[in-house]
Amino acid sequence: MSEIKKLAGQTAYYGISSILGRLLNFLLLPLWTSQFPPDEYGAVTHLYSFVALLNIVYTYGLETGYFRFSTKNKSTDAYHQTGTSILITSTLFSGLIILMANNIANFLQEGIKAEYVVYLAIILFIDGIVSIPFAKLRLDQRPVKFVIVRSAVIIATIVLNLLFLVVFPAISEGRWLPGLEGIVSRVYDPEIGIGYIFLANMIANILYLPLLVKEFMAMKLKFDLKALKPILAYSIPIFLMGLAGSINDRGYGIVMPFLYPETDGLSGTGALGTFDGAFKLSMIMALGVQAFRYAGEPFFFSHAENKAAPALFARIMHYFVIFSLVVMVGVAMNIELIADIFLQRPAYKTALYVLPILLLAKLLYGVYINFSVWFKIKDKTLFGTYFAWIGATITLVGNFILIPIIEFWGPALTAFIVYLTMCILCYSKGRKYFKVPYNFKPLFSYLVLALLFIYGGNQLHFDNNWLEYGISFAGSGVFVFIMYWLEGRNVKYKAIS
Repeated sequence: MSEIKKLAGQTAYYGISSILGRLLNFLLLPLWTSQFPPDEYGAVTHLYSFVALLNIVYTYGLETGYFRFSTKNKSTDAYHQTGTSILITSTLFSGLIILMANNIANFLQEGIKAEYVVYLAIILFIDGIVSIPFAKLRLDQRPVKFVIVRSAVIIATIVLNLLFLVVFPAISEGRWLPGLEGIVSRVYDPEIGIGYIFLANMIANILYLPLLVKEFMAMKLKFDLKALKPILAYSIPIFLMGLAGSINDRGYGIVMPFLYPETDGLSGTGALGTFDGAFKLSMIMALGVQAFRYAGEPFFFSHAENKAAPALFARIMHYFVIFSLVVMVGVAMNIELIADIFLQRPAYKTALYVLPILLLAKLLYGVYINFSVWFKIKDKTLFGTYFAWIGATITLVGNFILIPIIEFWGPALTAFIVYLTMCILCYSKGRKYFKVPYNFKPLFSYLVLALLFIYGGNQLHFDNNWLEYGISFAGSGVFVFIMYWLEGRNVKYKAIS
């Protein structure tokens, strides 16, 4: 099997869990937006933005450190050292958050209760301690178990959300299964409201522990600071890079409630809930990026010393961009139909006009993932930290300046500028250490064509919604055909030895 085919196959496997994980947001988005107004849903987004940041803190780059030192030293010691280290620190971090739950809740926006903070502390603890077992599955090239475990927890999360937000309320109000109100009242309290979103997440996450018991049993509790120091030295720049990356991705969710001008009765938290609806839909673009990153990171490491690697990496990036452009056009041209399905209240659709720029920002992030291979395989991860923190600085400054002035355009334009800047910096510096023969000319032409399709599609409006949906869908289909005619017919999988 050729190397590109092998990577594509693994990407497809990891893509299943990645897509299911993101699909969780899409499947639950109609439920959440129908059950809760933007200000309540905005509170959920606000808290989960902090969770995204803290997930990076809990693992502090040790997943990538484990990859590097397991393949470099050909031993299992890195598994024991990194797993034990994260277990210790996750216990300390979550314990501290639980002890300070009341203070944290008081600091955050109105509507956030201390018990929500406790639920999230437990979620973060579990996410932390399972990170190295999941990394082991990836390194051992066991994508099937990876997918099964992730999928089981995702399905459990969906089922619990439906129980807490649909089934139990209907039973307690006597609309479903009369006579069971008393039984349901023992496990369901309508006053908890959005708290059930966090509670469902916590209960589902507990399933990771029995499902990964074999990986946990293979882990020995070993903490040798001398052995861990080189892993930490390699991982800390990755951690700082990840922390900055989380700010770039979710920083708007942390700052928007404090910065958005309260106009037309829309609070900062309500504005966050509204914007997050558009942001969630842009995450369709991130599905392929995340799946690619899961499969690509160990793949790039394993082929780093091959003489044909630069040409291979260039071909991978070429087809990645083409695939991403197809996704971008498909989403942007059919956004009205997608929004009608997933955003149940009209208030959530008022920020959809920024979606194309958000999709383009996600595409640029995927390009950056491709460019970033050089500093990982050349042990120059400090450069990645520089690039990420330059991006994080732009994110914070851009949001602080632009949100009060141009509202929803602020975080969208900021994201585009951030990833464009990071791409330029990473590519320019990488040519000195690991030159990859990227061919940008056709990709730029395809990007222009994609933007013309999106712009042209947005100019078409009809009184009949279904006619508009049909024409938009057909237009995106034409773009897919053009891409296949230009590139798909000529795809050749060339193995490298």
